[in-house]
Amino acid sequence: MEQEWAQYGVKFISSLGDPGQPYSCTAWQNGGIGGMPLVLDENQSSTGFFDLFHDSWNAFPSFVIIDHTMTVRAKPWTFESNSNSSSCDGSNSTINGWSGGNTSDFLQQLVDECGDLCINGGCSTALGDLNEDEVLNIQDLITMVNHVLGANLLEGCPLEAADINVDGIINIQDLISLVNLIIGVGRVADLNGTAEIEYRESDSNLIIDIESDVDVSGIQLSIKNNDELFIDIKGNDHLSKRKYFNDGVTNFLAFSFNNIVFDNHNIELTINNGNQIDFSKIEILIVDVNGDPLYKKSSVKDSFGPVKFELTEIFPNPFNPSTQVSFNVPVASDISLSAYNVQGEKVDLIFEGFKEAGGYTYNWAPENLSSGVYYIRLNADGIINSKKALLVK
Repeated sequence: MEQEWAQYGVKFISSLGDPGQPYSCTAWQNGGIGGMPLVLDENQSSTGFFDLFHDSWNAFPSFVIIDHTMTVRAKPWTFESNSNSSSCDGSNSTINGWSGGNTSDFLQQLVDECGDLCINGGCSTALGDLNEDEVLNIQDLITMVNHVLGANLLEGCPLEAADINVDGIINIQDLISLVNLIIGVGRVADLNGTAEIEYRESDSNLIIDIESDVDVSGIQLSIKNNDELFIDIKGNDHLSKRKYFNDGVTNFLAFSFNNIVFDNHNIELTINNGNQIDFSKIEILIVDVNGDPLYKKSSVKDSFGPVKFELTEIFPNPFNPSTQVSFNVPVASDISLSAYNVQGEKVDLIFEGFKEAGGYTYNWAPENLSSGVYYIRLNADGIINSKKALLVK
């Protein structure tokens, strides 16, 4: 039935009881929202998970339709021979024709009766087809570039179609993914790349040095600054370099329309007259040939003085069995790096001690904690930064 549902953005449909279906407890490692388990016993039937799916008879439906955004679009009642079913929203009104039979027939009736519920705003646009002409080509790429830069923002169905990796954000990751769709290149194995980023001063310019351990296919920069900034990349003449300035933000993209990677793993960007830029106003995203982001480690040359105190990154996230926690210390300080559960209870101490100014990374490998959401908290002299981490076992 996958073909019939393609127009609705639904990849797969099956019974919740099917152990192979993509939203099974096995696939999710029994980890629900806020650490609440997906498998519940009779003593847990009043929890929030039950409220997500029960119908007006206070019973679970046999089938639900969940779209690519993890939104429950329809939850019809039972699938049994010789029985009637309720409406798509579980409100118990009879729908003609839902009288049982085989699974294929039942799913076809779901398409006929409830299909429109799965269309976000009535969209049937294929992923990447931003001009809705049913062809993926350079026009769609240029349209996406202009959206990512902020020059011409998408709305409605084209906006939904631009989110290739379905993460709710349109950026260089989607751009590289669209390039791959157009040129017909499939994903290679997950690369899990890392990029070390160093900021340094040269005359009045800000230099950003990037050293990666995998090939880089695209870079996106967003810098908040009152004046327009001019950015260049050393070498890499084959790349398309696009920039747009609006409302105090300079957006910059560098990539290849054929997904030809950067010249080498050492990349140098120059921001002309940028030596006074506040580093906290710089956002940089680096992606590999799959459009996946590289884990970033940042440092600053001493000539720039102290950096902003912050917990910068947790990667990978979600994780199992370990993750890297990175943070910056602006001045020499006594610090503590700890993990807390969703109840606010301290469950692990990652590091505690004195640190000179600089950037640091610590490995966190919790052994006795169950799957769920945890908060990593960095504390120094009463200044607290925290980020969420998801442990999946």
